[in-house]
Amino acid sequence: MYYVIQTLTGKEADVSAVINLYVDGTLFKRCFVPLYEDVWRSGGTGHIGIKRMFAGYVFIETDRPVELYQALRTFPRLTIILYNAGEEEKTFLPLYPEEEEFFENVLHDGIMRVSYVHSDQKGRLDTVIGPLHDYTDHILKVDIPHRRAIAQIPFLGEERSVKFGLWTDKDEKIDWIEEAKKEPDKYRVKPAMQTSREKAPKKAKTVISGYKPGDKVICTRGLYGDTPLEIAEVREKKGTVVLKVPMFGSVTKVEMSMEDIISAN
Repeated sequence: MYYVIQTLTGKEADVSAVINLYVDGTLFKRCFVPLYEDVWRSGGTGHIGIKRMFAGYVFIETDRPVELYQALRTFPRLTIILYNAGEEEKTFLPLYPEEEEFFENVLHDGIMRVSYVHSDQKGRLDTVIGPLHDYTDHILKVDIPHRRAIAQIPFLGEERSVKFGLWTDKDEKIDWIEEAKKEPDKYRVKPAMQTSREKAPKKAKTVISGYKPGDKVICTRGLYGDTPLEIAEVREKKGTVVLKVPMFGSVTKVEMSMEDIISAN
């Protein structure tokens, strides 16, 4: 299962390096900082640079989270990075299954590659090759001149804006993209698919749940077993609740859909 370690922005690579070098390798499968190929335009063509997907987070895959967490606490070098004087202890947070699926889909050796895009005569995307292809219905904004798309992706129980670097026919040829172009039908964007939520009408959604802060509920996803969890906040318009989740000696607040909980009473 994937977990994320919260740390100081700018210290992600240090945390990952220390864990990979000094922590018992039997406690985890891999530890890395997710990166993405950012694109900027110069001279009319795109150029690729590497940036972090999420500042302040390190990803680690493990089946032994409690043992691993205790091991991390024994390393003075990590203690400096993972804890701030006067601040709460940084901790592990598990990814939901759909979040794990997203990262498995878009990351290649820990890096999210660029996405090739092509538009029709009306300026609508008709072809997408690369990590953005499976998430065109999550797009908030497409800016082809500046080679970027912004999509809304679930991360740690919330919707986060993620930047995808874009590549076009005006840019230098990339072998894997050119190979994919040989199967054009595979990468067509369906005409009925809405590729920009900015153009879609927004509808207010209010869910009358009957839940209130202090209620005890059980997560039906099985992420936290059958342990009753306390509701800290109810967000009716979003159809979510914020739960108090005990984890490694501290309490973490996790936002979750009302569809994924049942009353513990």
